[in-house]
Amino acid sequence: MTSYIEFEGKNIDQAVKKACGKLKIDKEKIRYKVISHGSTGIFGLAGRKKAKIKVSVPEEKKQEKKNDNKKDDRVHYANKENELRENNVQTGKDVLQKIIDSITEDAKIAIDERPNKTIFNVVGGNSALLIGKRGKTLEAIQIIVEKVINKKNEKRSRTLVDIEGYMEKRNSYLKSLAKRLADKCKRFGKPMSLEEMNAHDRRIIHITLKSDKEVGTRSKGEGILRKIVIFPKKSSRQKKEIFQDKVEKAN
Repeated sequence: MTSYIEFEGKNIDQAVKKACGKLKIDKEKIRYKVISHGSTGIFGLAGRKKAKIKVSVPEEKKQEKKNDNKKDDRVHYANKENELRENNVQTGKDVLQKIIDSITEDAKIAIDERPNKTIFNVVGGNSALLIGKRGKTLEAIQIIVEKVINKKNEKRSRTLVDIEGYMEKRNSYLKSLAKRLADKCKRFGKPMSLEEMNAHDRRIIHITLKSDKEVGTRSKGEGILRKIVIFPKKSSRQKKEIFQDKVEKAN
C-alpha cells in the first residue's frame, strides 16, 4: 500500500523543494500530486493560501523513517535511564549523608558508578560506629538507603554502601565461609545452615557455590533477612541406587 506525505509552500516549486529536502529525493525522481496551487489572496495580502502537494513515499524511505523512529526511541529510553540513575544516585547520597552526619562527624561520600550497581563509599569519621558490631549498623544503613531509592521506582536500582573497604573484607570472608561449609556438607552428606543474611550477603554465597556440581543453595524464610541452606546434590549414581531400592521394595 502506497503511503503519502503532504507538503506546503508559497508555490508548487517551494513545496516540491521542501519535500525533496525532507525525504532526501532528487527533484527528477519525486512523484507527487497537486492538491492546491495556492492563491495570493486579495491584493496579495488577505485570504492568502499556500500551495499543497501529496508526495508518494518510496518503500526504502518508509523503512528509513521507521529506523529513524526506532533510533529516536532508543535514544529517548537511554536518556530516561540516565536521568533516572542520576536522580537515584543524588537521592541515595543525600539520604546517606544525613544518616552518617547523625552518627559521626567529618565523614564524606565517594560515588563509584558501575554498569550494574552504584557503590557509595564512606570515608572518614568514626568508621567503627558506622559499621557497628558484626556490621549490623552498616546493614541497617544499607537497607534504609536502598528502600528510599527504590520507593518510587518500577525497576529496582542496585546500590551498595561501603565504609572504609569493609564490604570487600566481608565479601572475602563470605566466600571463604561458603566454600568451607560446602566442603563440610559434602563430607557429612548433610545440609548446612548459615545465619540470617541480607540480600547482598546471600547473593555472594549463591554466586560462590553456583558452579559447584556437588552442592546447591537456597534461601529459607521471609522478609529482608533470610537464612541460606547449603545442601548436597544427589549424583546420578545415587539417584539410580535409590530408584533400584524402591523397585526392590515394591516387588
